[in-house]
Amino acid sequence: MNAKYVLLLALGMGAMLSQAHETPATPKALAARYTLNSHKLKTDWYLWRDTDRIETATLASGQNVIWERQGPHSFRQRVVFADEGRIVDYSPGEIRTRHAEPDWSQLGSVISPKLLGALRRGASRLQFGQQSTHYSGHVQGQEIALWWLNDSQLPAQLAIRGRGRAFTLRLREIHAVSPVAWPRTSEEKLADYTLIDAADFGDMESDPFVARLLAREGHPHAH
Repeated sequence: MNAKYVLLLALGMGAMLSQAHETPATPKALAARYTLNSHKLKTDWYLWRDTDRIETATLASGQNVIWERQGPHSFRQRVVFADEGRIVDYSPGEIRTRHAEPDWSQLGSVISPKLLGALRRGASRLQFGQQSTHYSGHVQGQEIALWWLNDSQLPAQLAIRGRGRAFTLRLREIHAVSPVAWPRTSEEKLADYTLIDAADFGDMESDPFVARLLAREGHPHAH
């Protein structure tokens, strides 16, 4: 399973769990570490949430994704490939061109909180020092079971099954401030990496790294 697909899973099975694109206030800042299981893959997955910056990291791939909100409908994305020492930068203009504007509430909460309205509410219990609520149901042919941390607005546990897929996400740690040892990027670290503007992909087909990205996206040749 490639890293891009893993990240889509980790963000809640992509569009299946998202609703209309909106930009509500981001819940309180925090850092969380999960165990992600999907088919034969098992890895740590991290989330750092701030008001206008959300970062994720998948340990198995060595890949970080940074989203920055620069205005009500303006977003920048940087995908960091630590092993290759590369950063792919998607400017607000490039994101609009690709029609890839994110659901900000989903980015910060793993799933869109609006999904809860489509699920059946069940029992409550204390997890991670706060109240959690169980939700379950079917969305677009997939069975969802969720324990939702009401205060943090994050899943404590999430399981999705159906369409030949099985995916689970289990919270292991949650902190108001990220532990230093966690694999969060910094501008100082990123300054040492080679920056690639996604808008320049069409002029970089001969670069093996770019060629692999284009093939992974389903575009073996840029135009």
